Amino acid sequence: MARRSRPAPRPTWTPNQIVAHNLSKARLLRGWTQTQAAEALEPYLGTRLSPASWSAMERSVDGGRIREITADELVAFARGFELPVGFFLTPPSAWENHAVKTPDTGEHGLEPIELFDHIIGTDESLAEWEQYLKSWPAPGHTASIAPDGAVANSRRIQEDVHPRLAGPAALRARLLIQQQFGDLDAARRVLERLATALEQLGDPDAEATDVEKEQ
Repeated sequence: MARRSRPAPRPTWTPNQIVAHNLSKARLLRGWTQTQAAEALEPYLGTRLSPASWSAMERSVDGGRIREITADELVAFARGFELPVGFFLTPPSAWENHAVKTPDTGEHGLEPIELFDHIIGTDESLAEWEQYLKSWPAPGHTASIAPDGAVANSRRIQEDVHPRLAGPAALRARLLIQQQFGDLDAARRVLERLATALEQLGDPDAEATDVEKEQ
């Protein structure tokens, strides 16, 4: 009896290749040529990349010579394209059929969906991040003193950072709902039916009407 050959593992992308893949997507999203993208990002990178350099960076996704992208460059991409840093770290979808190459996961790589726990956060890690952000000083205000001695607040010295954490938490909640129900509209319909059922449970008239309908 012939032995069945083991299926080949999925191809993998390193995190640097994922950034390169999404860099191309960001450029197409903005409708820019590589030259236009290099011009737009010049203030944030501190230099203008040549078309050859930009092309080599995007081609990293194909393997061969993989461009090592620094944290400085990642922040520059986010600022230049006006997209969150997480956009560039978004893992490949099922359509790309790639796993994430990491030192600890061998030839099979990390499941792409697991990368979201590190990009968007989990309930536990978001709570720890929130605690860290709470260590920031509360936003202060400059003050002006009137001739009569009255003190008036002028403006904040620093914008309050805490509400900014609500965005990742809300995104994670939407993704969890989508995973369970398919989309927000489906979840809304389920909740509406549940609310109606709960109202009827506590409404004797509604229960009597239901009994009459059954008879």
